[in-house]
Amino acid sequence: MSSNPSRAFRKAYSYLRFSTPEQMKGDSLRRQMSMARDYARRHNLELDETLTFHDLGVSAFRGQNAAGGRLAYFLEAVHTGLVPKGSLLLIEQLDRLSRLTPRLARRILEDILEAGISIVTLNDGREYSPESLDDPIDLLVSIMVFMRANEESVTKARRLKQAWENKRANLAERPLTSRVPAWITLDRQSNVLRLIPERAKLVRRIFELTIEGLGQHKIAETFNREGLAPWGRGKHWHRSYIAKILSNPAVIGTFQPQTLEYEDNRKVRKPLEPVQGYFPAAVPEALWKEVQALQASQRAPTRGRHARSAISNILAGLATCPTCGGTATRVNKGKRSVPSFVCARAKAGAGCSYKSVRYEWVEQAIIERLPSRLRDTPAGGGTGELDDALASVEAQLDVLRDQIKTAVGNLTFSHSPALASKLKTLEAELVELTAARDDLLDRRSAASGPLVGQRVERLLEALEAASLDREAANHAMRSVFSRVVINYPHGELVFEWTHGGTCEVPFMWPNESHLTSL
Repeated sequence: MSSNPSRAFRKAYSYLRFSTPEQMKGDSLRRQMSMARDYARRHNLELDETLTFHDLGVSAFRGQNAAGGRLAYFLEAVHTGLVPKGSLLLIEQLDRLSRLTPRLARRILEDILEAGISIVTLNDGREYSPESLDDPIDLLVSIMVFMRANEESVTKARRLKQAWENKRANLAERPLTSRVPAWITLDRQSNVLRLIPERAKLVRRIFELTIEGLGQHKIAETFNREGLAPWGRGKHWHRSYIAKILSNPAVIGTFQPQTLEYEDNRKVRKPLEPVQGYFPAAVPEALWKEVQALQASQRAPTRGRHARSAISNILAGLATCPTCGGTATRVNKGKRSVPSFVCARAKAGAGCSYKSVRYEWVEQAIIERLPSRLRDTPAGGGTGELDDALASVEAQLDVLRDQIKTAVGNLTFSHSPALASKLKTLEAELVELTAARDDLLDRRSAASGPLVGQRVERLLEALEAASLDREAANHAMRSVFSRVVINYPHGELVFEWTHGGTCEVPFMWPNESHLTSL
């Protein structure tokens, strides 16, 4: 334990990061957390685990953790005063902070130090403090670490890129990947791609119905009413998925390989030369060309001009149906109709009630009545319930990892199909439970009063501006609320806070008509 009284009771925060799902299955998270707790105990530090910041599966090579991950949240907490100056940020080693070029990585380190926060690298116990910004030893050590980390990441990226290029060069002999369209399967024994007959038949039907004049909405509605099970994770057929199939050249056997590159820290997919005959064709080429020509002739000529127009829905990504809990979408059927919110499931003919609520009433209520609720409602608060839930999930994850480890060990002695199936089920549960844990971590981070208060202020500024910027208001709203239920039976909007709890706003007074049944 440290004998320096000035360091007693200093607050410490842990920053945990790893970049791949494979590391998530290993011991990376447990090891980093254990190191942070041990260091805090030995140096008489108060480890604030309510603000432990996790960037699980986020790359530091592209700076994603600093730009939009939990490291960005930590800096926001520092600037708002939630994390007091003089605190320590505990990190396993410096390359967990960044794997950018040394110049850019050093800048991230300096941003944290200049904010009055010291960084401790747990692998060697070195402390980088605001006072050591000009220390030549710390400067050299940090640069050397960042150089090594960046070189490792560059080499790994180059090797991975070369491996994919080699795979593309051998497409004729071996499929590039096991990821294929939903109507195709990879026969692993023969390493041959084959059509799934019933799905390929449905793909062809989509094209034939399009030629007959049915729109994408109508096709999705038809499939839903016929009770056809959707492919993948969707609960019903969507217009967007029909559109993807109609525009996917894989239906005639063409594979469109792409490379993933980074421009300004953004992922950009760049298409390569198409590969004809890679997939087994589900649709004749003549039918494909006929549908493409039909869609081109029907496409609105103004679509391209307005493709980058400003957002028109203030509740984009938030609006929810009160009956089924699914998405409520904004629709506008033409010049003679008014924009309205309707249940996306009902719109697709997949059940639920088709009730439309005028968009203008909802937006007006948000502008006129939400600000007072934002001022009266306490934003942020205790995280006790979230901590308990998180502890429970972490315990379940520990048990699940042990079960997976046991199953893997058993498989080394017996190639049992039942064991393999059990392992697959356990791994699927691990993915779901990990996602639930990450959601709880997000909610706990969001539950810190000063952070939420700052976001509420941004939302108030957007709503009270002289001219409404829907995009800015939507962005601010999504940082404060997890969803907004358009509760039309009661004529109110129910805003669910990201950290828990709700507030209600009437969008029409009780004696007013506020919905239409179609």
